[in-house]
Amino acid sequence: LDNVAVCPFPTGTGNDFCRMFGEEKDMFRDLGALLCGSEHPIDLIDCNGRFCSNICSVGIDARIGTSVHNYSKIPVIGGATGYVVSLIVNVLKGINRHMRVRIKDFYVDEELALVCVCNGRYYGGGFMPVAEARMDDGVLNTLVVQKVTRRAFIRFVGPYSKGEYYKFPHLAQCYTPKVVHITSEKPDIVTCLDGETFQGSEVTIRLADKKLNFFGPAGCSCNATAR
Repeated sequence: LDNVAVCPFPTGTGNDFCRMFGEEKDMFRDLGALLCGSEHPIDLIDCNGRFCSNICSVGIDARIGTSVHNYSKIPVIGGATGYVVSLIVNVLKGINRHMRVRIKDFYVDEELALVCVCNGRYYGGGFMPVAEARMDDGVLNTLVVQKVTRRAFIRFVGPYSKGEYYKFPHLAQCYTPKVVHITSEKPDIVTCLDGETFQGSEVTIRLADKKLNFFGPAGCSCNATAR
């Protein structure tokens, strides 16, 4: 709706959307400042008719996001640490799944670890798959990670969490499409949109036609492209 603007209030498990604002992220807890905030249009991800503003992922990271709440509610674990526990459990269960992925002229039909479509930069309690992603640049930075062994994944996950996928060109490639199409012979594609998950055999992820009216607290730059 043109007359509606939205803003996050960070009470979730990872609060990853607000991480993009660096030291200003804590300002999003100031209700008084939020009431005086200004608007800034940002891009949206459309995934099978569902919308998200941050990151849409398919594969091992989506399965991690699906089961994180099984662990984050445990008192001795709690919060973002639940993502680490969920990561360990899901890696032990198996990393790769067979998918058919089409991105512009790129097509692959094989086992993959994940496909991560980034409008924002952080997910999973602070993981930053693509450091160059910006929420108002009109493209979706899409990272495709090839089939990996557990040993290779352990070496990869640290740099991956810091946006350093480029150190593993044999494993990860980044694209900037407006449409990503993923299918599977089985209805076992787990897709995660900003923490919400669903499962099926076909996923189309695209840059939404409309933008989202976003507002942040007064005194905050609220400019995702500047960080």
